[in-house]
Amino acid sequence: MYIQKFRSILGQHPIAYMSAEFALDDRLPMYSGGLGVLAGDVIREANDMCLPLVGVGLLYKEGYFTQVITHQAKQRVEYTPLDIKRAPIQLIVDIDDQPILISIPIQGDTLYAQIWEYRQGDVYVYFLDTDIPANNNSFRFITRQLYGGNYDNRILQEIVLGIGGVRALLTLGIHPSIYHLNESHSAFAIFEIIHHYMNEYQMTFDQAYEYGKNKIVFTNHTLLAAGNEVFSRSMVASYVESYANELGVPIDHMLKHGIMPNNSEHFGLTQLAITMACRMNTVSKIHCEQAKELWPSAMMPSITNGVHLPTWISADIKVQTPEFDQDHVEAISDDELWTLHHMAKHRLIDEVKYQTGYQLNQDHLILTWARRMTSYKRPDLLFQDMKMLQSLISDTKMPLQVLIAGKAHPHDIPGQEYIHQILKAIQEYNLQGRVIFVQNYTITLSDFLVKGSDVWLNTPIRGNEASGTSGMKSGANGVLQCSVSDGWMDEVALSEIGWEISNEQSINSLYQLLQQKIIPLYYERDAEGISKEWVYRMKKTMIAVWGYFSSRRMLQEYVDILYRPTLEKEMKEKHTHHWRRNYRTRS
Repeated sequence: MYIQKFRSILGQHPIAYMSAEFALDDRLPMYSGGLGVLAGDVIREANDMCLPLVGVGLLYKEGYFTQVITHQAKQRVEYTPLDIKRAPIQLIVDIDDQPILISIPIQGDTLYAQIWEYRQGDVYVYFLDTDIPANNNSFRFITRQLYGGNYDNRILQEIVLGIGGVRALLTLGIHPSIYHLNESHSAFAIFEIIHHYMNEYQMTFDQAYEYGKNKIVFTNHTLLAAGNEVFSRSMVASYVESYANELGVPIDHMLKHGIMPNNSEHFGLTQLAITMACRMNTVSKIHCEQAKELWPSAMMPSITNGVHLPTWISADIKVQTPEFDQDHVEAISDDELWTLHHMAKHRLIDEVKYQTGYQLNQDHLILTWARRMTSYKRPDLLFQDMKMLQSLISDTKMPLQVLIAGKAHPHDIPGQEYIHQILKAIQEYNLQGRVIFVQNYTITLSDFLVKGSDVWLNTPIRGNEASGTSGMKSGANGVLQCSVSDGWMDEVALSEIGWEISNEQSINSLYQLLQQKIIPLYYERDAEGISKEWVYRMKKTMIAVWGYFSSRRMLQEYVDILYRPTLEKEMKEKHTHHWRRNYRTRS
């Protein structure tokens, strides 16, 4: 559907995009990985498309942690207070210059949150902050750290995001047409939507629930247990019972849609989101197939993730193709593209030297693995045969250089151990300066890596990477892919844009590809010093990513598959029950 027509349908009621993470600016570290980076790209693309949308998140006063590598080759977690004066946000205040607060009843007490505003052109993101004097110390900690604290704090964060997020929008006079839940962290939003309809139309809880479902769409980003949180029903009940009393609904009745079908003592946020959403989606075709096995009764079509091309493509390439026209890629001469890539590579080398003190060689192949350090991504795969790796790196004619970057969650002990083992292996085999771990992986560091690397390495256990977007960002810059066929990589012909690692024989497959195909091809140069076949693959990679894996295409599919049908269903319900389009006033 054309966005102009869709804008007229939305009227003054934007889409509310609710997410626990937003990667918008490194001065505002409200993200830990791909979920937040995708949310940031959604905000940027919505602004480019003039799509009426507002973001809703939490303001973490200490953000996500800063990663420091110790002399013992281990990750140390440090939290740095957010510099509010430097952050690109402003506090929302009333006419008396006092913060506008929302409140939520919690365990017989009242939790308060103030609202901060971030602006991306004409798109606004509102962040809720509980670290204020009106709250007790435990409430103040809720939004201190992204995913910080124990399970109790996680529940409280999700209550604030979901219930508080809807309250904040309504308090600001924003009445969304659709609530888009980016992962299930904001699933409690349904209860405040119900609350609003109960007050506005004198509906019963069940009537408001059935109608409120018409306003909710849900994107699931992973099938892994860590991303689909389950809590004990009693713990959830203890925190929201005061809120249920405010609604005048028995707590068991309020929570029934989130009770896990195989265990009545467990409450799942994803279970709640799937049960209540009008429409939902997965984030790649392979993810969709697997989701059908896990949730056979749920209709979850695939809308493969995409990246915001203007953000992630290097300025040198954008000058050549400002409209990201695929035909223009072919028009770039081989020597021009080779030169443009080496300019980005030079900037990456400078950044690595600035951060680590090590100087990479501009003329040598750079292979990069950069993503979250966790078991299913197999960060240690390249280090399974250290003698082979050492021989590839020490080759005087065709040497290999490796960059590694990524954080392990503070509670992910195996992830932290991967970092330790990789760093110890680098030391033991004397590979310092040729295999480099760059600490504190951020969107700023990612920007250098995805533009200046030669090969992007992706090594997940097949079926675990729901989508992945770092390869899209690097591929958009002509960085060739070496990957297991998983997530978005399962939707492309890898033979044209890179090399496929066998999922079953992944270790041998990776080394064989490096030794027999990737490294020799890179060093196969013509009289002008250019690898023609390499540049040909660079162009194919850029065309593949630009043609389909952009956030522009993703948002257009959101409109066609999620938003428009949801809005049409809601409008039909309004017509049937004679409810006004603008429900701020009663019929």
